[in-house]
Amino acid sequence: MTDVSADQLLSGLDAQQREAVTTTAAPLAIVASAGSGKTTVLARRIAYRIEEGSALPRHVVALTFTRDAAAEMKRRLRRLDLREPIEAGTFHSIALRLLRDRALANHHAPPQLANDRIRLLREVITQLQLRVEPYQAMTDLDWARARLVEPRRYEAAIRSERRRSTIPATRFVDFVEAYEQLKRRRGVVDFDDLLVHMLHALSTDPVWADGVRWRYRHFFVDEVQDLNPLQHAVLEGLRAGRPDLCLVGDPRQAIYGWNGADHTMLSEVEHRYPGITVVPLTSNYRCSPQVVQAAAAALSSAGQIDDTQSMQGSGRSVTVAQFADERAEAEAAAQHIRDLLHHRSGRQLAVLARTNDQITTLQRVFTTYGIATERTAGRSPLDQAVAAALRCTSREQLATWVEGAFADSDPLIQRVAEEADRYLTSGEPGTFRTWLESRTPFDDIDGGPSPDAVAMLTFHGAKGREWWGVVVVGAEEGMVPHSSASSQAQLAEEARLFYVALTRAEQHLHITHCATRNSRSVAPSRWLAAVVESISDDIPAPPPPRPSRAADPLVPYREWRAAIARASGQPERAVCSDRVLRSLQEAPPMSPEELASRLGITVTAAARLRPLPTA
Repeated sequence: MTDVSADQLLSGLDAQQREAVTTTAAPLAIVASAGSGKTTVLARRIAYRIEEGSALPRHVVALTFTRDAAAEMKRRLRRLDLREPIEAGTFHSIALRLLRDRALANHHAPPQLANDRIRLLREVITQLQLRVEPYQAMTDLDWARARLVEPRRYEAAIRSERRRSTIPATRFVDFVEAYEQLKRRRGVVDFDDLLVHMLHALSTDPVWADGVRWRYRHFFVDEVQDLNPLQHAVLEGLRAGRPDLCLVGDPRQAIYGWNGADHTMLSEVEHRYPGITVVPLTSNYRCSPQVVQAAAAALSSAGQIDDTQSMQGSGRSVTVAQFADERAEAEAAAQHIRDLLHHRSGRQLAVLARTNDQITTLQRVFTTYGIATERTAGRSPLDQAVAAALRCTSREQLATWVEGAFADSDPLIQRVAEEADRYLTSGEPGTFRTWLESRTPFDDIDGGPSPDAVAMLTFHGAKGREWWGVVVVGAEEGMVPHSSASSQAQLAEEARLFYVALTRAEQHLHITHCATRNSRSVAPSRWLAAVVESISDDIPAPPPPRPSRAADPLVPYREWRAAIARASGQPERAVCSDRVLRSLQEAPPMSPEELASRLGITVTAAARLRPLPTA
């Protein structure tokens, strides 16, 4: 149960959102466009089902794509006053917790995550005398495992996907074998091992699997379009064919195919789950009509459809500008942001680029203009405090850091030090990173960026975030789409990535591109002409009518219940719950005997009740 009533949980929702929260359909897919209130709807659906009694908190699991998303979900649910906590986390963190519990129950050592995976990969590369960079090798390895590609099938798989591999395909089997042997010698696992081991345990340990499935009965999965086949296999292993499944996401924002994600997970959801109910959320409450129109035009020019409608009033026109080269573009972006800073705080503004190399150039220029910026990595004070603790390579070094951190005046540093001290005094095996992954102790902290700093992120890093004003740089061929995209699937993903970047802007969107980059002539992005055309069609319009709030079909039934409660001098919920009311509305009882059975009262008492409302 929650301390928030069902009526309060539905308050302020539009018709589509209300349906997504209240529908009894299972399985269910909520296809939520950018700015449609996806997180609000998902949190309220969980709380609504708990309030209605159709889900028990201890049996709920909410699976998310990132730790930030999991933390935000927990914060939203806390605000809804759930009396019992629910299990929410990434696939990897949930797997780590379950595998740790299983190991400890069997008196085995729990899995220990590798401290420095890059160092392990570098050792393997040196051993095999390969001429590849560790980070690139890690990308190839992670892609294959995420796609469930066996090492012996790797060469055929990359050929089929038209994927470039930094590891020679003929050496991939040797590479994987050497990496696995090294991990076994060190007694460590990596993140994907957690999912692989979890999947194996679910299929080979029926007693344990039955216990896990008893524990997890109500599944809520966020950002489904970003799931890879390995994660999907874990989800199906946990679900075991049971229908109580709610999938949430947006196929227009599927941008992780390069990392193994399967963009068809949601776009073809009706084929994957025959009989599934799909509820669309098409109202964008974040972006102005001009931003929505520009983003839709870009996506449409790539052969993909966006039916989103802005619920905001008419805003500023989207602007597009060309500059001679990347230096001139960066200086113009700095001047543009500096002008906006006269009216908005830095926290409300962002500059987005396709690659990290672009951001490095931009950041240098912004520094000369005296504009504070923050990048994705370590963007928040909490992230920086945690990173400082994780740089300690031994318990002794961490203990020394804790001693100094307790003397620091920064409350966030002290909070991290307290958690590190708990880890040190617990005597549990594993690293402090493993401790944090399994407990997520800082989910209650909103560790956002500095209010004075302008966000400077890649398109990928910007996903899930929003700003009043956004400058998107580098909208030219070679960047948008990126030169690495060669197949039709990769080009389609690049278009979605551009769409994600554009829809981060709430009111102010400025797009730039260069005539030359790296001393080479470049053409404007193939999708930019459609954006410019959408701007030329931009005619200021009055604010659209707010979507009608759906007439609640339960209102007359609640009035019926209230009258009975007043006459009998008991609380309304003692008469029956909203869930029972909905069943009465959807399938009216055919006799006093049936009404008595559904209300749990005698036939005589049911016959005395006032008649049920009629349609």
